[in-house]
Amino acid sequence: MASAPPIIPAADPRPRAPNWPVRSGGWDTHAHVFGPHSCYPLPEARAYTPPEQTATDYVAMLGALGLTHGVLVQPSVYGSDHRCMLDAMARFAGSLFGVVDLDILVTADTEIERMTRLGVLGLRVRWPLAGGEQRLRAIAERLRAIGWHLDLLPDNLKAMAGLAPLLPKLGLPIMIEAMGHPDPDETPDDQGFLALFDLVRTRVVAVKLSHPYHIDPAGLPYAAAARFARLLVEASPAQCVWGSDWPHPMRENRIPNDGDLIDLLPDWAGSIDVANAVLVDNARRFYKGA
Repeated sequence: MASAPPIIPAADPRPRAPNWPVRSGGWDTHAHVFGPHSCYPLPEARAYTPPEQTATDYVAMLGALGLTHGVLVQPSVYGSDHRCMLDAMARFAGSLFGVVDLDILVTADTEIERMTRLGVLGLRVRWPLAGGEQRLRAIAERLRAIGWHLDLLPDNLKAMAGLAPLLPKLGLPIMIEAMGHPDPDETPDDQGFLALFDLVRTRVVAVKLSHPYHIDPAGLPYAAAARFARLLVEASPAQCVWGSDWPHPMRENRIPNDGDLIDLLPDWAGSIDVANAVLVDNARRFYKGA
């Protein structure tokens, strides 16, 4: 008998305010919403059971951190059913935007147009990808036509090394999730991270400073993750944005307070001024072109 999917605890319901002056207009560029499960049922086959963490809960967390905008990313647990995320965006239009996870090559133009009107800005793609480079080129062509960006999640830094030569040829905005998604045993000296560093330095891609607990399971202050974050900022501070990964799915224990997470940013960025540019200016420019 297959084991039941792990139950993920809820996010800390009392996110504390940052210990530094966050400038108005900040963005959290990576989050998810779940439920109510009675409205958005979970599939039987799933990797985990998320808590009910609604758009109302998320917007309250943003307010506690002094942020005004959020980017919702379709979680794998919902598969291609985007109703929960799209309904959240419709409810908080102008504040919440979205990155979907679907087969863009077969999705009807009318559905793309509907999603765009609701605030969808990009497509999430995992790498390696079935179909490889040829399929990624086709996806990029479709994204250019509809004006969406590519949100790319590599399996790990090793995957970045092989992917890097292709990305400058795609001709569209590219966001790399989770600092390239290093495994805990990978280091900034690995070829994959060196490739990512160069892509950020040359402004081929932007990168989310996020998911530090995936890199350093030892817990706060996630010292192993800080090495990657500081180097990415060094490569090009203008290409960096910040993501909370709220409500932190796949974390079966030690769910961090989101105030603790955002308090890591000034250290990663090297100063409060750069940290605020990451939260406000860089995110607004990438996601809204302003």
